[in-house]
Amino acid sequence: MSEERIGDKFLRKLYEKTGSNGTVNIDRAEIGKEIGIIDVQIDNLVDELTSEGYIKKVGRTNVYLTNDVRKRVEI
Repeated sequence: MSEERIGDKFLRKLYEKTGSNGTVNIDRAEIGKEIGIIDVQIDNLVDELTSEGYIKKVGRTNVYLTNDVRKRVEI
């Protein structure tokens, strides 16, 4: 069984916190802490997930899921 990628863990945890209302903004550090990554890793991961179109940034620290990734995570 393969280990879940850290990006997938981040997306799944963000989805769990927002549920069906993906427009809720969540502090990315809160998600990172819950999945066990540190600030520098969080910043890099958020930049990667944003460039891939999975999340959107709001202000300096908040993020939310895009519609496309919500569909992917719900499956």
